[in-house]
Amino acid sequence: MILEACVSTISGLKAAQKYGIQRIEICKDLHLEGLTPTEEFQSIANDVFNGESYVMIRPHNNGFEYTKNELELMMQSIKIAKNNQAHGVVFGILQNDKIDLKKNEELVKLAKDLDLKCTFHKAFDECKNINQSLIELSEIGFEWVLTSGKEKNAELGLQNLKMLSKIKNRKIKILAGGGISGLNYHKFLNLGLDGIHFSIDKNNKIEVEKIISIKNGLKLY
Repeated sequence: MILEACVSTISGLKAAQKYGIQRIEICKDLHLEGLTPTEEFQSIANDVFNGESYVMIRPHNNGFEYTKNELELMMQSIKIAKNNQAHGVVFGILQNDKIDLKKNEELVKLAKDLDLKCTFHKAFDECKNINQSLIELSEIGFEWVLTSGKEKNAELGLQNLKMLSKIKNRKIKILAGGGISGLNYHKFLNLGLDGIHFSIDKNNKIEVEKIISIKNGLKLY
């Protein structure tokens, strides 16, 4: 099971490195659920953190539908992520509460051509039919999906997460995220999930106790 930390500050990068986090998701404006980070911050991350890094590709927080111009901006952001040695990118495009197959396919193709992995972010939880959507994402070529099980937080979505993990022949890996802490992480360990995602520097404060609790707990798993 992989451990991924959402990071938006230099202090967060240093903490992820210090405590041996396997993978980070680089973004900015966590109070807006994460937007595309600056190129400068991506460059700093590349210098500070030695593990895998995925870059958030989200130009605005006004829903998950994007215009043609915004799609082109996202494509440029993917290229910038590659230039800064990212291992993957994180994005998600919807249309009428369904996966926008065409636009997501365009971004996935670009990412694959650049040898980048793809995670579909929590826009997934806005989909009407998460079972069907999971299969669609797998067919498009996403390696990961970040989800709280279509609920406000992952703890409330436990049953849906368990259901998604048991879908037969799924190729896509499930990353549970949303309100996971040092007090409830253990509830996600035996559901058949592939990873846990949590923030470590929300509100510009490094949550050391949470990091240590989850890391130590996973060692016992």
